[in-house]
Amino acid sequence: MKFNTRQKKEEKQFLLAAVIHGVIIGAAGVLLFFFLLQVVEKKVGDSNGETLSVDSQKSASVENKPVKFYAMQYGVYSSSQAASDFLAAHPEFENVSIIRADKQFYLWGAISNSEKKIKSIVTKDSFVKPFVLNGAACEEKGVKIIPQLLAVDKVAKLNISDSKSGQATPVDWKTAVTTATKVSKELEIVKLMILEHYVSQNDCLQIKF
Repeated sequence: MKFNTRQKKEEKQFLLAAVIHGVIIGAAGVLLFFFLLQVVEKKVGDSNGETLSVDSQKSASVENKPVKFYAMQYGVYSSSQAASDFLAAHPEFENVSIIRADKQFYLWGAISNSEKKIKSIVTKDSFVKPFVLNGAACEEKGVKIIPQLLAVDKVAKLNISDSKSGQATPVDWKTAVTTATKVSKELEIVKLMILEHYVSQNDCLQIKF
């Protein structure tokens, strides 16, 4: 009788120990699962963060990259007044703009990203003048990307807004485009007028030859 009682007691203790052991193993498994889950989530988060950082750097690099243009040039003067006097004496140059660069004042009739296009419209009084436009020194993001905004192949592509393009534009960009397109429908002249507008107001926009 005592033997049976002792045997039953040992069986109960064994079952209890087995239950406790099972609970401990189960709890450890749950903890291990959550630990592994957190590690995976952290790695994914770090990976996404690195991807966003790389994408941001690439975007900034594109925005700050200088853009090459070609101008139809009529002449250059050492002062704005001299350039203005010349245009006043030659009304036939009604769409010619005065562009300041390197302390000189250039008379340009059109600009384009295509040298071939400018060569096709130059006259006996003008010639092709290559230049690079860079907005990297500008603090305002919209002004910083003016070179990229002007590097389009259709007038319609100039009519953009922050919401549609996903990128910042100068505060008065829409007004500048509207004003230019009222004067001419030619892309090369519209670009020139917009360039003149922003270069005259922003010393950070650099024109290099």
